[in-house]
Amino acid sequence: MPESTEEKKKMALRLFEQGDYLGSYSLCRDLIPGSPDPALSILCATNLFHMGRLDEAEAYFRDLIHSLPGSSHVHSYLGRILEQKGDEGALLEFARAVSLDPGNLEALRSYGSYALESGDPAKAVRVARYLVAKSGRADDTRLLIRALRLAGMPGDALAEWNRATSHGFSVDSEYIEVLHSCEKYAEMAVAARELWERTRDPAVARRYLAALAHSDPGTAAGEYERILAVIEDPGIRLDYVRLFRDRGDYPRALRELGPILASSAVQPIHLLEECELLAGTGGKEEAERHYHRLIEKELDALGDLEFLRDLLTSYRGFLRTHYPVKEAGDLLVSRLGSHPEVTCLLAMASFYEDIGDHAEARSWYYRAYRSDFLAGGPEYARFCEHHGDVRECEKVMLYILNSIRKNSDLISVAGMVMEDTRALYRMPRLMERLKERLQERSGSLSSRGLEYLSLALLVSASHSLEAGDHPACKRSCLEGLDYIPPGTSSIHPEDFLVLLNECKARSLCDLPALLPSSAQEEPAGETEEAPLRALDLDDQEKKLLDFLKTHHQASEMDLRLLLGTRRVVGIVNRIIQKASQHGLVVIEKRGVGKDGEIYAYRRT
Repeated sequence: MPESTEEKKKMALRLFEQGDYLGSYSLCRDLIPGSPDPALSILCATNLFHMGRLDEAEAYFRDLIHSLPGSSHVHSYLGRILEQKGDEGALLEFARAVSLDPGNLEALRSYGSYALESGDPAKAVRVARYLVAKSGRADDTRLLIRALRLAGMPGDALAEWNRATSHGFSVDSEYIEVLHSCEKYAEMAVAARELWERTRDPAVARRYLAALAHSDPGTAAGEYERILAVIEDPGIRLDYVRLFRDRGDYPRALRELGPILASSAVQPIHLLEECELLAGTGGKEEAERHYHRLIEKELDALGDLEFLRDLLTSYRGFLRTHYPVKEAGDLLVSRLGSHPEVTCLLAMASFYEDIGDHAEARSWYYRAYRSDFLAGGPEYARFCEHHGDVRECEKVMLYILNSIRKNSDLISVAGMVMEDTRALYRMPRLMERLKERLQERSGSLSSRGLEYLSLALLVSASHSLEAGDHPACKRSCLEGLDYIPPGTSSIHPEDFLVLLNECKARSLCDLPALLPSSAQEEPAGETEEAPLRALDLDDQEKKLLDFLKTHHQASEMDLRLLLGTRRVVGIVNRIIQKASQHGLVVIEKRGVGKDGEIYAYRRT
């Protein structure tokens, strides 16, 4: 082993490059206490990341953020850790890395790819354009083309593809999807056929045949038969069946479905298709028996709730079309009435609402809400609002907003409030709580989420103006302006400027809404304790932090004796993570001594 510090550093780096992360980490850990070099701490944390010790790596990088606040690399690595952990805060860390160093192309790629994979192509477009301009790499161009297509700009995506063909791009699945988005079905059919002949990929054959059905429907059936003779693929066969179904030829569609039903590749979606075709051919009793058998099978498995919802929607439509209301209701109750799954409860509620039995519908909607607040609550609230029970609607929606944990669920509920049921945004308490929940997560919201936050602030500003609270109106307008995402078409800066002008016109004494920080200082004694209360520490975490506050510094062994557990490192890491999420530093790592890690308290 090398003896000098510099030789050990070089050895640690060599071990890292060779993939010996444990050996590199051990050397770094020994060197950190006597070295001011932050590169050692970064290498130590990076080794932990590659070893899969994500919680420890996260704590290290969060600690490094406060000692190296301007490091794009540190934020980028923290983003990669959070991405692997499924933490939506990854997007914010990638964004910070990019803002600190727009030349950090790997951080830009991570940001663009994460935004795209998380369903926010609008955020990925600008980053991908910048990447293509800087690097000219083929993978960056593909990222841009896909982002443009998914962001609803297929014309721009096609233009980028045409430019990229000079760099050796050949026809592939992405190009076919771009043509489909542009509704260029004839060109899509030609390109997809060429790719199918080259790859023999059934998915490509499906795209070719679907494009042909649009561009040349007369020859589509013959091509389906030709390709099915080459490869008997269930997906292609199902599309062929639906070709006849769309033409109203139910008996032929049912015959063509036969090979799938007789094979081992049969799936629930094929059985649902059979049910609907039987109903279309007039076989009411046989269709009902098939529906019954399929529903029982799906309720026993409960494997795909989205399919179950589609199945029950189809069954409700079948019953309403082929049976008298009373008999249809009895059949539905016999099939679903005793099952507690929220999908079944909502199907029952929708049926009774459709036939005008609102008392029975309300009972089923309420049961769905009590069964699953997130799946059933919004539907129950919407029903209450439609039938005039605004107070119950607001109470349910407030409960849902207070209980939501995932960004995607919060954005979905925000969409219901702001778009689907417009009466909800007239409820000031509900809008205020929605605004607060969206602001709590503003750093990790998608473009859609930021649109809803801007709209919520616009509504909040309007409510404040009507109430005569002019400073609150101005604050909401200024905040809303800041949150408007680029490229949005649903809200514009002018929307806030109109309210600001009206607010100033109505004010007798126009006091500034943005007060100096000194005017907002907390009372003495509260400055340090208030932020700590927001961390939601458990008893062990509080005990550890109180000990550090009293003694200023402690070793890992001291804290083991205090808490009676060997898991001190994990507890400290949790505190560091919770504090970092609130922009605080309460514990600093001071290296390693003879009694393990050394931790120090840092005043907030």
